[in-house]
Amino acid sequence: MSLASLITIFFSISLPALAAAANSACPIDLSYVETIPWDKSLCQNNHSDCCQTVLSLFGIGLARHLKSTLMFQLPNQVAASACRIDLQTRLQSMSLQPSLVPTCFNDSNQFITSNSKCAGIVTVQDWEQKLGLTTTELDESCRRGLSDATACYSCFVAGMKVTSQLVSLGRNASNNCFYFTVLYAAGIVNELGPENVETASCILGLPLTTRPANKNSISIKNGHHLKWVFAFGSAVVVIILVLGLVLLYRILDKKRKRRAAHANFVNNLKSSLRPNTGAAWFQLRELENATNGFSQKNLIGQGGNGVVHKGTLSDGSVVAVKRILDLDSKGDEEFSNEVEIISRIRHRNLLPLRGCCAASDDLKGKQRFLVYDYMPNGSLEDHLFYTSRRDGGNTNKRWLSWPERKNIILDVAKGLAYLHYGIKPAIYHRDIKATNILWTLK
Repeated sequence: MSLASLITIFFSISLPALAAAANSACPIDLSYVETIPWDKSLCQNNHSDCCQTVLSLFGIGLARHLKSTLMFQLPNQVAASACRIDLQTRLQSMSLQPSLVPTCFNDSNQFITSNSKCAGIVTVQDWEQKLGLTTTELDESCRRGLSDATACYSCFVAGMKVTSQLVSLGRNASNNCFYFTVLYAAGIVNELGPENVETASCILGLPLTTRPANKNSISIKNGHHLKWVFAFGSAVVVIILVLGLVLLYRILDKKRKRRAAHANFVNNLKSSLRPNTGAAWFQLRELENATNGFSQKNLIGQGGNGVVHKGTLSDGSVVAVKRILDLDSKGDEEFSNEVEIISRIRHRNLLPLRGCCAASDDLKGKQRFLVYDYMPNGSLEDHLFYTSRRDGGNTNKRWLSWPERKNIILDVAKGLAYLHYGIKPAIYHRDIKATNILWTLK
């Protein structure tokens, strides 16, 4: 919307009991109403833009009042009522319907000074304290003559930026603040003053009937003014549409590249699973079906970088599915290396890799899984510390004998020796503890 169109809402006030203000003087000199060349035909023909015209006309007086008193609005209800009476009298003398003022001014409090409007701004001093140097562009763009359409447009853009700054203060609706910007630009910034036809037409949106020969006082008719407003609005729509398409393209391109990278990663990972190792490639749906959707009921272990679920494959074999959680620090290359190395391990004291899975989607992101044979007897910790072992609902407790402890130590040592010397490159476990040693009863 433009300065011209939004001024309509700003000057929407009602006509209260005018008799109470009959003997009071309006603090605004409205004599310009009868001299300025504004287009009266809109109100004579009951045109829908009549109220905009009348309210813009009254806006000239408010801007002049701001310039002389540094107050954005009228001091009280009595002053506002007196001004409405004066305006109605002047319009009647120009053969216009007396009902225009009551019809167009339907909010009796609109012109009254209040701290609840536009971030609590009441005076120009309040304005300067809240905005500081952010009005520099407005001060420059709206200062001089605005007969040129480009100059008027620059003033409009600067006004919208200041309004956005006011709205960011977060206290009041944007409409109130926009109207304050309109009055400030016309009454304080513009050197020619609000009653000048250039200022009245561009900033306040008042439709004019004559085009003076003087370049410095040329008028911009309402249709010409609106043409630039609609042009600006169309440009904004086009810009938003283009930005939206660019953003959509980037999102889709990012998804395409991510999917291509994942497909390349999966192909490389599958190629590392050599047929003679016995490790297989699993689809995510297979593992979800096997673990009942990775339900909490199937959870059998949790560590620093993953959780383990018990699952049953379609062929009836029972497996332990480890889901890698620390994917931010554990990159795809590290996961691939881990799969390739573990899949080559073949030793009676080391648990072989049954297979792996890598999946990625827009909702859940990257998912990485390692699949091992399920060890039903739990870990060494369950037996070493006389802890309950659950197996089919039964509980089994017993102490480990000293010969059993000796055999465990020897088996662990044999497994470590194989990792250190029996495979190239050597593997260093770095996390030997009772929970990582699975128990096999003999």
